[in-house]
Order: sequence, then structure tokens, then C-alpha cells
Amino acid sequence: MNAVNKKYRSVNQPPGLKPQPRRSFLLFFLICVILGAFAAWKGTDFLEIDEDGNIDISSKRQKQFKKRLKQIRKSEQYVLLAEMDGFYPCYNCGTETLIFLFKGEIWKYGVTIQGPKGRYGKMLSGMALLYKVEFIGPMQDCLEQEAIKIYHYAKLPENLKRDHPIIRPPGNRVDL
Repeated sequence: MNAVNKKYRSVNQPPGLKPQPRRSFLLFFLICVILGAFAAWKGTDFLEIDEDGNIDISSKRQKQFKKRLKQIRKSEQYVLLAEMDGFYPCYNCGTETLIFLFKGEIWKYGVTIQGPKGRYGKMLSGMALLYKVEFIGPMQDCLEQEAIKIYHYAKLPENLKRDHPIIRPPGNRVDL
């Protein structure tokens, strides 16, 4: 039997003989069954059914949702200030990677729902930066405050005194 006949042999088999399933199909089927069983075992703990048979979000998930909404409604617009005179990373200084800042000068503006510890951990003390909240409110309002401050940074006296003023604070890589 030549190669062409071998390729089409299952089509030309006598009636009553069934072709054997391919191993790759069986392996695929087995993986699907295992994944399905795992998904069923993990459960849907994010849903609950009440006594009337209505489906709702679980109480645990409701708490997470309420916490998230509270965070979004009470976001912080902050500024990171140099804690001491020295060189700090600069993302807007062309070929220079460092910029000299005097104590109290702006390094970065930002917005967070996590506060300084959640947003930066211990990184700020290692970089000699002070986190100062400038505005608290809904996320949208905080983002507006951040945009105003980043775009108007270029005209601040601390920036204008430089030989080469920069477009935004040294720690802000982009406008937003």
C-alpha cells in the first residue's frame, strides 16, 4: 500500500469498522474535563441565592464593592517633595538622568486610592521624598487637580530659575 492509500485508508474501510479516535483529541478532552472539575470545585463564592431563589452578589463581594467605591470617592491628589537638597531622578531632562532639587521642591504629582503606604511602601524614605496630600475627593476631581498641577508646573518659579526649564515635574514621566 502506498502513502496516498494509507492517508485515505479510514475513508475506504469496510462498513462496521470504526476508526480509532486520535490521541490528541482524547488528551484535549481529558484536559477540558479536569479544568471543568477544577472550576466547579473552586465554586462561585461571589454569588449567593436568597430564600426566594434570587441570585445576588455574595456578602463578601458586596463588602469589597463598597470598600472600592469608598476609596474611589475619597481619593488623594498628592505631591512628592524633596526632603533634602540633592540629586533626584529626572524623566524629563533630555539626556540628563538626574536633576538637583532643593529641599521642598516638587518631584512628582500623583493620585491614589491607597494612601502613601499602599502606593509606595517604604520606597519614599529611601529616595528622600515627602508625601503630602493636596486634595481629597472623588477620583475624577483628583485627576483634574493632578492635571492642572502637572501642566502648570512649567511656569513655577522653581522651574523657571533653571538654565533649562522642564515641561513637567522631574518624577512625572508623562502628563497623565
